Amino acid sequence: MEILKIAAIALTGVLLAAVMKNVNKEITIYIILATVIILFLSIIDKLWEAFRFLEGIYDKVTYGKEFFPVIIKILAVAYITDFTSQLCRDSGEGAIGSKVELAGKVIIFYLALPILAAILELISSLMA
Repeated sequence: MEILKIAAIALTGVLLAAVMKNVNKEITIYIILATVIILFLSIIDKLWEAFRFLEGIYDKVTYGKEFFPVIIKILAVAYITDFTSQLCRDSGEGAIGSKVELAGKVIIFYLALPILAAILELISSLMA
């Protein structure tokens, strides 16, 4: 029933922002930011549980263990990038949100280079 709590927080934030938009438009962004932060904090424990679960899998993996941390970093960058770019767009700063997405894509590409190199090495060893 976590989702009901999240939905209630989100709807409260939306309604409060809509009401305050007519009273004081400048405070609306702070209401949105506060709502987003509260939502993020309410799901952070689930995210840590997922990372602990993945850590347990990592301990059992024998092959490809060096790529596991890379994959976790890529997932973290993707979530942080998406969260930040959406927040920028919600704040009316679509241009900044787009640049955050571009930066996230570049970082993900950079982080994936060791995996790409390993795949190319495997292909070349199979072709030889």
